Amino acid sequence: MLSLIIPCFNEEKNLEKLFRNISLLLKDYSNEQVEILIVDNGSTDKSNEYIKDSDLYLAKKIKLIEIKNNIGYGNGIYEGIMASKGDYVAWCHADLQIDPHDVLKIFLKSKQKLLSENCVIKGKRTNRDLFDHFFTFGMSFLTFCLFQVKLNDINSQPKIFKRNFINKLKESPKDFSFDLYFLLVAKKKKFKIYEYPVVWKKRYAGEAKGGGSIGLKIKFTMRTLKFMIKLMKNQKWN
Repeated sequence: MLSLIIPCFNEEKNLEKLFRNISLLLKDYSNEQVEILIVDNGSTDKSNEYIKDSDLYLAKKIKLIEIKNNIGYGNGIYEGIMASKGDYVAWCHADLQIDPHDVLKIFLKSKQKLLSENCVIKGKRTNRDLFDHFFTFGMSFLTFCLFQVKLNDINSQPKIFKRNFINKLKESPKDFSFDLYFLLVAKKKKFKIYEYPVVWKKRYAGEAKGGGSIGLKIKFTMRTLKFMIKLMKNQKWN
């Protein structure tokens, strides 16, 4: 079974379309065992109310993980991971920049690799503008400078892995450095990282939480750099 975790923080405007997509997903892949976990990561809008009133929730086709106070993006994903039951686990965002169908397509393409190898799977975003490519390259360059590790498109979605990888994430950060930490751990533990192209769409509605504008991207980059330096100095990590 694949557990798909979708963290939500103030995504009320996206939920109607997201849930339509999930309904189609469950219908189109009815032969596959798929567990959908929606993480309400301390939303202050009507996201929680919408989720609980939805047909998917009332029919028990999705599970709701409720976090009272948002302490970070990474914490939302981690709590979803810990509540999941699947042999394989994935996460993507609720902003519809990636269709949940793409997660299942990538999972099925990579299932044999996940079954037979120590590996993790990630998306490789296509259809992005030069501005976004610049920041993505900058993050990869900083990672190489500090850790001598080559990582591409660090914050792409989805991320997919086998359940035996969960215990390697116990000390993961609770903020937007989660994706970086996930891939660094995979490299350190000598897991292969396989990439699959995924069409990256514009956010459907609402505001980006981790770097939509240039100001947010700079803030996000500086915060992640601070985490990277701290991690590099950590004796347990080295």
